[in-house]
Amino acid sequence: MAVLNEVRTMSNHLGPLEVECDAPPYAIVRACRKLGMSEPEDVRWCRKGRSRRSQSWIQFFSPLWGHLIGREERDETSCVCGWPLPLLENYSFTFLSGEQVEYQMGQCPRCRTIYWDKV
Repeated sequence: MAVLNEVRTMSNHLGPLEVECDAPPYAIVRACRKLGMSEPEDVRWCRKGRSRRSQSWIQFFSPLWGHLIGREERDETSCVCGWPLPLLENYSFTFLSGEQVEYQMGQCPRCRTIYWDKV
Protein backbone atom coordinates (compact mmCIF):
# COMPACT_ATOMS: atom_id res chain seq x y z
CA MET A 1 0.00 0.00 0.00
CA ALA A 2 2.90 2.36 0.74
CA VAL A 3 4.24 1.86 -2.81
CA LEU A 4 0.84 2.68 -4.32
CA ASN A 5 0.64 5.90 -2.28
CA GLU A 6 4.16 6.82 -3.38
CA VAL A 7 3.23 6.29 -7.06
CA ARG A 8 0.11 8.43 -6.65
CA THR A 9 2.13 11.18 -4.99
CA MET A 10 4.71 11.05 -7.76
CA SER A 11 2.06 11.22 -10.50
CA ASN A 12 0.45 14.23 -8.79
CA HIS A 13 3.78 16.08 -8.95
CA LEU A 14 4.33 15.23 -12.61
CA GLY A 15 0.89 16.28 -13.79
CA PRO A 16 -0.88 14.88 -16.85
CA LEU A 17 1.20 13.10 -19.46
CA GLU A 18 1.00 14.34 -23.03
CA VAL A 19 0.60 11.49 -25.50
CA GLU A 20 1.19 12.14 -29.16
CA CYS A 21 0.07 9.55 -31.69
CA ASP A 22 1.60 9.68 -35.14
CA ALA A 23 -0.79 7.19 -36.74
CA PRO A 24 -3.79 7.81 -38.98
CA PRO A 25 -7.31 7.10 -37.63
CA TYR A 26 -7.70 3.63 -36.14
CA ALA A 27 -10.06 2.46 -38.90
CA ILE A 28 -7.26 3.07 -41.41
CA VAL A 29 -4.67 1.34 -39.20
CA ARG A 30 -6.91 -1.71 -38.82
CA ALA A 31 -7.63 -1.87 -42.58
CA CYS A 32 -3.88 -2.00 -43.33
CA ARG A 33 -3.76 -5.63 -42.19
CA LYS A 34 -5.95 -6.49 -45.21
CA LEU A 35 -3.43 -4.66 -47.42
CA GLY A 36 -0.73 -7.09 -46.29
CA MET A 37 1.02 -4.91 -43.71
CA SER A 38 2.42 -6.81 -40.75
CA GLU A 39 0.75 -6.14 -37.39
CA PRO A 40 -0.33 -2.54 -38.15
CA GLU A 41 -2.00 -2.15 -34.73
CA ASP A 42 1.24 -3.01 -32.90
CA VAL A 43 4.03 -1.28 -34.84
CA ARG A 44 5.47 2.22 -34.93
CA TRP A 45 3.85 4.70 -37.32
CA CYS A 46 5.71 7.74 -38.67
CA ARG A 47 4.01 10.41 -40.69
CA LYS A 48 6.19 11.39 -43.63
CA GLY A 49 8.07 14.60 -42.82
CA ARG A 50 7.35 14.46 -39.08
CA SER A 51 9.99 11.95 -38.06
CA ARG A 52 12.63 14.63 -37.46
CA ARG A 53 10.47 17.28 -35.77
CA SER A 54 11.91 18.79 -32.65
CA GLN A 55 9.37 17.98 -29.95
CA SER A 56 11.11 18.59 -26.64
CA TRP A 57 14.34 19.54 -24.93
CA ILE A 58 15.35 15.88 -25.11
CA GLN A 59 15.54 16.04 -28.92
CA PHE A 60 17.69 19.16 -28.60
CA PHE A 61 20.41 17.08 -26.96
CA SER A 62 19.83 13.93 -29.07
CA PRO A 63 22.45 14.68 -31.75
CA LEU A 64 25.13 15.27 -29.09
CA TRP A 65 24.09 12.18 -27.14
CA GLY A 66 23.99 10.12 -30.35
CA HIS A 67 27.46 11.31 -31.29
CA LEU A 68 28.83 10.44 -27.83
CA ILE A 69 27.52 6.87 -27.98
CA GLY A 70 28.50 6.43 -31.63
CA ARG A 71 25.04 6.73 -33.11
CA GLU A 72 24.78 9.42 -35.74
CA GLU A 73 21.57 11.27 -36.60
CA ARG A 74 19.73 9.55 -39.41
CA ASP A 75 18.87 11.29 -42.64
CA GLU A 76 15.46 11.50 -44.34
CA THR A 77 16.29 8.63 -46.71
CA SER A 78 16.63 6.03 -43.98
CA CYS A 79 14.21 4.38 -41.59
CA VAL A 80 14.50 4.78 -37.83
CA CYS A 81 16.28 1.39 -37.83
CA GLY A 82 18.86 2.50 -40.40
CA TRP A 83 17.51 0.67 -43.45
CA PRO A 84 16.38 2.61 -46.55
CA LEU A 85 12.88 4.07 -46.33
CA PRO A 86 10.23 1.80 -47.83
CA LEU A 87 8.57 2.74 -51.10
CA LEU A 88 5.29 4.53 -50.35
CA GLU A 89 2.34 3.29 -52.37
CA ASN A 90 -1.02 5.02 -52.87
CA TYR A 91 -4.09 3.52 -51.20
CA SER A 92 -7.68 4.72 -51.29
CA PHE A 93 -10.03 3.97 -48.37
CA THR A 94 -13.81 4.29 -48.45
CA PHE A 95 -15.71 4.71 -45.18
CA LEU A 96 -19.26 3.44 -44.65
CA SER A 97 -20.42 7.06 -45.00
CA GLY A 98 -19.10 7.07 -48.58
CA GLU A 99 -16.24 9.44 -47.79
CA GLN A 100 -13.02 8.50 -49.57
CA VAL A 101 -9.52 9.32 -48.38
CA GLU A 102 -6.17 8.62 -49.98
CA TYR A 103 -2.93 7.78 -48.23
CA GLN A 104 0.62 6.95 -49.22
CA MET A 105 1.98 4.08 -47.11
CA GLY A 106 4.93 1.77 -46.88
CA GLN A 107 6.31 -0.60 -44.26
CA CYS A 108 9.96 -1.20 -43.42
CA PRO A 109 10.76 -4.90 -43.88
CA ARG A 110 13.28 -4.84 -41.03
CA CYS A 111 11.59 -3.10 -38.09
CA ARG A 112 8.04 -2.97 -39.57
CA THR A 113 7.66 0.80 -38.99
CA ILE A 114 4.89 2.10 -41.25
CA TYR A 115 5.51 5.43 -42.97
CA TRP A 116 2.48 7.30 -44.24
CA ASP A 117 1.03 10.59 -45.38
CA LYS A 118 -2.41 11.75 -46.43
CA VAL A 119 -2.61 12.63 -50.13
